[in-house]
Amino acid sequence: MASITITIPDAIASRVVNGFAIHYGYAAILQDGTPNPETKTQFAKRKLIELIKQAVKASEIQTAANAAATTAADSVDTDIVLS
Repeated sequence: MASITITIPDAIASRVVNGFAIHYGYAAILQDGTPNPETKTQFAKRKLIELIKQAVKASEIQTAANAAATTAADSVDTDIVLS
């Protein structure tokens, strides 16, 4: 399995994790008033994984849509003969 490693210097690690957590809506206390069992670091990692998956999904959907559009256009051009 391939790995992608992101190295964050210790001096700015909390700044990066806090910024990412705030940007994506981390809550230390859940709506029901209980403490969040997911740490900010776990949350940031999960959101980063979701972000990567969303980017790949969007790219592959666009590629598939473009291919389908080309196939449909070619089909119309070759299959529908009018005079």
